[in-house]
Amino acid sequence: MRRPPLSLVLVVLACGAALGAAGCGATTTVVKDGTLQIALSEYRVTPQHVQTSAGVLTLVVHNYGRLTHDLVISLDGQAEITSPPIAPGQTADLEAGLGPGKYLMASSILNDQALGAYGTLDVGS
Repeated sequence: MRRPPLSLVLVVLACGAALGAAGCGATTTVVKDGTLQIALSEYRVTPQHVQTSAGVLTLVVHNYGRLTHDLVISLDGQAEITSPPIAPGQTADLEAGLGPGKYLMASSILNDQALGAYGTLDVGS
């Protein structure tokens, strides 16, 4: 029996590790209470793809990493929501009214975004 290539094994392992939070490549839909749990680490904003309706969104952002991170939600390059720096193991609660659009969720500290710490927030009408 042939063994799968190492790159495929690594993708499967990474996807399996991500399933506990939001699934690998899956879209998370914010339920009617308008609360979204976001996990930050050195290489990921989880969930990476979120859909919600326009209105007030409560974000509970927890840093699971070993370094300090933040969360910036921007639309067309303009920051709409910005958390303070969040130390490892700490949580920040944010609340914002968002209009329709495709937002970028990213950590802006150092090179977090280049390492994969970003996702999308699709706000419908």
